[in-house]
Amino acid sequence: MNASRPSRFLIFNNGMLGNTLFNMPAAAWLKQNYPGCHVGMVVDSVGKTLILHDPNVDTIHVFNKKKDSLRQQLSLLLELRKTRYNVSFHLRKGVRNELLARLAGIPDRAGFRLKGSPQHLTLKLEEDTSVHRLESRALLMEAMLGRPVKLDRPRLNICTEANAAMTRFIEQAGAVPGNYFVLHPTGNSQNGKDWSLPVYAQAAQRLAEDAPVFIICMPCEEEAVNKAIPSGSHIHYYTGSIANTSELIRNASVFLGNDSGPAHLACAWEVPRLVVYKDDEANYTKWKPIHKTGCTILFAQDFNPETVFQAVMGLKNTQA
Repeated sequence: MNASRPSRFLIFNNGMLGNTLFNMPAAAWLKQNYPGCHVGMVVDSVGKTLILHDPNVDTIHVFNKKKDSLRQQLSLLLELRKTRYNVSFHLRKGVRNELLARLAGIPDRAGFRLKGSPQHLTLKLEEDTSVHRLESRALLMEAMLGRPVKLDRPRLNICTEANAAMTRFIEQAGAVPGNYFVLHPTGNSQNGKDWSLPVYAQAAQRLAEDAPVFIICMPCEEEAVNKAIPSGSHIHYYTGSIANTSELIRNASVFLGNDSGPAHLACAWEVPRLVVYKDDEANYTKWKPIHKTGCTILFAQDFNPETVFQAVMGLKNTQA
């Protein structure tokens, strides 16, 4: 790294909700350990809604890798050059992000090694896939900065507009903040929804006898999920923005769902939660909860309607 003290940091980790959330501890650590520094973050349009109110992020750059035109990428490049970053951290592998950082004139660029691919980094680290994602990212920052780095869990800030919108939505559904369940039965990390929907359908029907259940999913998934878990007087669907979804989760008595972005939102808000993981030790090591307080873990082999129902009610009763 250049001899001068770094003061302008750029974090790349655009794509996937969990990855965007795991940017936030890196930004917080930089702000705490480099007082007065400037922190920029490259995220997609979905991730922007999460970090819009993060006091540790000074500049947000939006880059949708799968959608942005060449003109939009050139505009981003000009933004990056204008901000004059010293260091870029590439917390997710991607040669295009590396090239953008290089063309933007960022002198020090740290990321993970890609086998068989030309890269545009000044520091390449072999990623340790045997540890949690936050730990492997801390190791990358340590290698670049030459000092120990400890990253804690993501922390979110309340969005006033989203909170007001979801308060109205919850009340219109006849529910009360703090006394409803949020269910996320899908997620790409679980190889789709086929294996989870029948179990969640039975559990949701029983939970709805105790308190309203709000089911969150992508708009493109709603029809298929609704066939398995029909909406009704005590089962409701929400497929809106991530900012609103985050507020819906924040005010839940218990969150339950597969290991994916919404589960990480529940962890960031410290909402009592049941998270279901595949029977895959390596995957669990990378994405397990940072803090297990108020969190119950189920693996696929133990995933059935009774265990889900009992675990969720246990979490709710503990909070009562």
